[in-house]
Amino acid sequence: MKTVIKNVLLGSVAGLAMVGTAAAADLPVKAKAAEYVKICSTYGAGFYYIPGTDTCLKVGGYVTADTYYTDIDAKSRYTSPDLLIRNSDDPDGQSYFLTRVGVQLDARTQTEYGTLRSYFEGRFNAGEDYGFGQEIETGEFDFSDGSVNSAQMKYGYIQFAGFTFGRATSAFDFWAGDGWQGIQPGSFYSDTTLNVVQYTADFGNGFSATIALEDSYGREDQYANFVELDGQQVPDIVANIAYEGTWGAFKIAGAYHQIGNYDPLTPDLAPFFSSDDSGWAALAGVRFDFAETTTLYVEGAYASGAPGYLGLAGTIPVVDLYGNGIAGWYVGGALIHYWTPSVFTTLVGSYTQSDNFQTEYAFVYGPVTDPSVVSGIASTDFTGYNVGVNIGWVPVKGLTLVLQYDYLSAEYAGTDYINTAAVSTEATQNRITFSAKRSF
Repeated sequence: MKTVIKNVLLGSVAGLAMVGTAAAADLPVKAKAAEYVKICSTYGAGFYYIPGTDTCLKVGGYVTADTYYTDIDAKSRYTSPDLLIRNSDDPDGQSYFLTRVGVQLDARTQTEYGTLRSYFEGRFNAGEDYGFGQEIETGEFDFSDGSVNSAQMKYGYIQFAGFTFGRATSAFDFWAGDGWQGIQPGSFYSDTTLNVVQYTADFGNGFSATIALEDSYGREDQYANFVELDGQQVPDIVANIAYEGTWGAFKIAGAYHQIGNYDPLTPDLAPFFSSDDSGWAALAGVRFDFAETTTLYVEGAYASGAPGYLGLAGTIPVVDLYGNGIAGWYVGGALIHYWTPSVFTTLVGSYTQSDNFQTEYAFVYGPVTDPSVVSGIASTDFTGYNVGVNIGWVPVKGLTLVLQYDYLSAEYAGTDYINTAAVSTEATQNRITFSAKRSF
């Protein structure tokens, strides 16, 4: 009996030992602590530490969906003592749609030399384009009638110890069309993004100064860059002095723009040629902030042999028929007022005018089967203005709905002294825009 009890007890002890061993084997091994994404509050809302690094990253973007209705009226006139030619074109208004998706990445790291920053914005555009305005990709003033499906790097730069390298906003620009809404903004002002090497010195108390080398190709159209300017030998040299304070801001900027070699278009008139080999531009702008509800921008610029600094790349030549740099100016601005935190209105616009310059012209008239042509060299100038008004509503954070109307006029007018004639070409445009933009 004792032997039986002993065997039972030993068996029970062995069984318990086995159970204990099995239970120990089934216990979970302590896992390595998970590395969660941490908020980075150093640079403001929306930044997070990239896991395993001390770099803070903000990911954002936006979607803009625009609907347009544009009505254009174009006319030209040739008047001499013995001939009058008038041409006009008033097509029906056109409706079209544009959509843009923007992706933004902002990476910042604190170093012993200050903040190391990399910024990127990519834009993806789709839709049809019609009418006069700032060209959707390059910012040039132009007429477009076609597809704008494209992918574009708007910004892509590195900032470190006061330097900026890459594709960024020109050190020349200040107002840059603030107040215009939608993918197609207004015209006749300087707003250019291009490749740069910039250095900015911060003097404290809101004052700073910038010196920059900027890609001159980004300021002119293809004809100017490779025909009139004969390529880029020296990049544009741009400098500014700026201030940012509680009442607003101001900037004074200047730029040097190399013209390069120019071969006259009419060799038999060579004895009369003068040839400018450099252009320049100057800008002054101010912004007033009133009671956190109203912002007023006022800006003016003058340029000679550098129409890209007036937003007129491709609109007026860099040099005229005789090789002289063409000068011009613009004044513009905007008044933005928030009636409530979610409702605002804007009055925005600009006016531009060039000095007289010499250019060739040709007017075609008569029957289509046997047309006649009158041509010559006119001393002409360009005048343009674009004014607009909009009302916007922000029903929820991140969503902006805007209805906008604008009117544009662009005219070349001059005199041909040889033919004793007055010549002019004018285009006007009425445009209505509805824009919906979601930012995140």
